[in-house]
Amino acid sequence: MAKMENENTAEATECKEDSLLPIAEKGLFFHDSFFDDIRKQFETAIDQILDTWGEAKSMSDLMSSFTRVRERNLQQENQVMAFSEDDQNHKVVLDVHDFKSGDVKVRVEDNQVMVEGRVEKEEGDFKSMKSFCRRFNFPGKVNMEAVTSAMSSDGVLTITAPKVIEES
Repeated sequence: MAKMENENTAEATECKEDSLLPIAEKGLFFHDSFFDDIRKQFETAIDQILDTWGEAKSMSDLMSSFTRVRERNLQQENQVMAFSEDDQNHKVVLDVHDFKSGDVKVRVEDNQVMVEGRVEKEEGDFKSMKSFCRRFNFPGKVNMEAVTSAMSSDGVLTITAPKVIEES
């Protein structure tokens, strides 16, 4: 399986409106059949983070176990991300539930897919803001004009990038 390149960037960049992809809304990640083909990779990525933090796993509710880790430590390396590919597509799945109440954007630019998230919270006189930006380069030839994105109701984003199949 080819390795996908993921760049983390701290710089704030403004999305070009014409490159924004619509994000289709789906059901719960662990219940909606739309996510069946990537679910196992996502569960493995959650398991690795839970193991790193010594968090007890609840197989009946893996996301709750993961959410407890995220509440204690919001570092970027604790953001669950998984990759898969088959004959037709590359897929990237990442947890963005911390940003679901804010602003999540997916766009295609310069043969890359960029995902940005931003959320602001106010509690009394205290304001906080968190954001992230991730760029993904896919191996081989990809039909960047056909890239799609979907978000589960519990904040798991899936990006599908169709491969260009070369005739031999």
